[in-house]
Amino acid sequence: MSDLKQQAIVIGGVNYSDSSRVLWLITPEYGRQSMLVRGARRARSRFAGRMETFNLLEVVYRKSRSGTLHTLREADVQNQFPGLRASLEAFMAASGAVEMIKNVAPEDHECAALFQLLEDFLCCADEAADEEGMPALLLAAFGWRLLSLLGLEPQLVNCIRCGERLERCESYRFQPASGGVVCSGCAGDPGSATGRPLLIGYGALRFIYRSGRKFPLVREELSALSRQELAQAQRAVERYSAYHLGEKQPGGSRQA
Repeated sequence: MSDLKQQAIVIGGVNYSDSSRVLWLITPEYGRQSMLVRGARRARSRFAGRMETFNLLEVVYRKSRSGTLHTLREADVQNQFPGLRASLEAFMAASGAVEMIKNVAPEDHECAALFQLLEDFLCCADEAADEEGMPALLLAAFGWRLLSLLGLEPQLVNCIRCGERLERCESYRFQPASGGVVCSGCAGDPGSATGRPLLIGYGALRFIYRSGRKFPLVREELSALSRQELAQAQRAVERYSAYHLGEKQPGGSRQA
């Protein structure tokens, strides 16, 4: 079988033997890939400095004929995103994004949209690493865009129960388990409630809606979000993801 050349982002890895390592990558054409890097743990390995998580690479590898563990032959670093390693906040945000991608990216299937989203996020977080609060904003926006690409965008324009168009107000009742927002008229009906609702403000609702359609948002839209609204958007994406991606999350439990 001939060698394949791909762009790839390192999303993790594990030691395989005293001298080798298995690298986990996401690629545009083949999704999540596991690659054996022979001699990677040796002091003079030619792959030294190229296997760190977040690295954007151009790789040449040989696919396995019968299994899912392929053999890495060459790896050239295109971007190491140094800002992510210089800032704890940026590093934690990037780790969160990589973990989300790792849990949903398909193996051996086309994955160009998810790959591009992760690359865009790493670029933005790297550039904004020194800006307090910005990596967290970017991560929240990343989460909502990821859900949208997976076909799991919440209903934010019409009430998920009666279908009436939502009016602008100071706060909304967002129900992760039900998949969106309920209007004030339906909010008082305990018989149709599914799980505990979250109260989110108009700014947070607009941020969630806009983030689901575009990443990254323009700087003005990101900066306009208050700390309280960011906390609401973060809590909403955590609860929503835990329920709708529960089987793919660590532990596999759904939480309403």
